[in-house]
Amino acid sequence: MYIQNSQIPQPILSVSQKTLDFGLVSADEPTEGHGIAKLTITNDGDRILVGRIAIQVAWVTVDPPDFRLNPGESSEHIFTVRQNVQFSWTTRRMGSDFIALINSNGGSETIGGYYFLDSTKTEKKKKPIHPWLYALIPVFILLTAGIILFVSRQNEAALAQQKTENSDSLYTQIAETYFAEMTENPTIIFTEPPPQNTPNPLVVPNFDITPSPAPSMTFTPWVAADYPNVEEFIRTYYKTLNERDYETAWWMLSEKMQQACCYTGEANPMTVYQNYWDKVESVEVNYAFLQSYDTNPAIVNVGLTYHYKDGTTEETVNQFSIITDDVKKSLVIDEIR
Repeated sequence: MYIQNSQIPQPILSVSQKTLDFGLVSADEPTEGHGIAKLTITNDGDRILVGRIAIQVAWVTVDPPDFRLNPGESSEHIFTVRQNVQFSWTTRRMGSDFIALINSNGGSETIGGYYFLDSTKTEKKKKPIHPWLYALIPVFILLTAGIILFVSRQNEAALAQQKTENSDSLYTQIAETYFAEMTENPTIIFTEPPPQNTPNPLVVPNFDITPSPAPSMTFTPWVAADYPNVEEFIRTYYKTLNERDYETAWWMLSEKMQQACCYTGEANPMTVYQNYWDKVESVEVNYAFLQSYDTNPAIVNVGLTYHYKDGTTEETVNQFSIITDDVKKSLVIDEIR
């Protein structure tokens, strides 16, 4: 006797909550409920559960990002709002429905998170100025004025002395020249003054008027040496898709692009993304032309040819918006139109 249709043991991913509340966040050290939220992951299945938490936004971190749980075990993960970006927002309530993606062999979950800006603590209190400091202001002004007057008079005296010395030297030189000429030519008689219209020879200095070279221009809004070529980046993206490396291609998209293409609120966004590209046999990049070097985001016109697995072919012309991801230190696709 045996049991038919017996279920194969599987790990099952379970999370304590799908939306994290970080509470009021200020410039102080984050604590639980004030910039820190905890998430508990449990294995409700019958086999070992292995997975990883992938952060989708730049303003939050998680520790630890990985988990490995036996059946019935749980692990606690600490999510923390970064202090260096938390005050760059313009509204009091901040967050996203998609701050983290949990992938595992027992399923996937998307996690959202929100926090509130505690504006009462964003500015440090200014220390009061002691009254005796106000009394020092006139003294400081008088002292400064005295120093300026002293330096000014010293400069005037030095200029006057230099002018006198220059005059005495000039008169001495003229006298020496005159008596030297009288000694050599004692019978010189001046009959008439020299013509007034005779021009005196002028010594014209040779100024170098060669124009200096124009300064080098900075074209792209990011340092070109720190990031790949924009056009080559797009070709690499479709090469990665053709090789079925969907996870690498997924992280070449910005959070905005990931949500626009694949976040339905029902299925895992990564699954939606993979299901779409499973229908495509290959993609050819016919051309990719960067439109301007001095805009952010960088706009690239791209011509593509899609070869689908059902035998059909489609040609499209799209406009890509490319931005930088300072956290990943890479380029990402922010929009395709």
